[in-house]
Amino acid sequence: MFWLGERGMPLSLSTWKDMFTDANRRCEEQGLDLHAHAHLLRHTFAVITLEQLQRGHIAALGDMNPAQRLHYQRIFGDPMDWVRRRLGHASQLSTLIYLHALQELEMETRMALVPDTWEDPRDTPAAALGDEKPPRDLPGEKETTW
Repeated sequence: MFWLGERGMPLSLSTWKDMFTDANRRCEEQGLDLHAHAHLLRHTFAVITLEQLQRGHIAALGDMNPAQRLHYQRIFGDPMDWVRRRLGHASQLSTLIYLHALQELEMETRMALVPDTWEDPRDTPAAALGDEKPPRDLPGEKETTW
């Protein structure tokens, strides 16, 4: 539906541009700090697809022996190459930029999970680093040797 007009024909370039201009204006009117463009859809497709393919490949390959992994890879191919072909990149080097986006997304996700109550290690003076005492054993636990 998004790609085709009301008569079932592909949207023109000017219609695409107008659609994003209108959406960006509406976001701004609502006080939302969002700005999108058509190329962002392509980028989002690449990052999400690559993440899902890699996650699926890693999960599947983990339970296989080397011969099974080779057979699986021959059948299903490389996730990076799959995305490269869908984007029309001639070289896989052009597609590698999406790995960087995945690393950033992973870090943002991890940081979002850190509770606000955690102490920021950057607030610890350098002189105090390494002065930590090992944790005490809880009652009923075996004694830990440090």
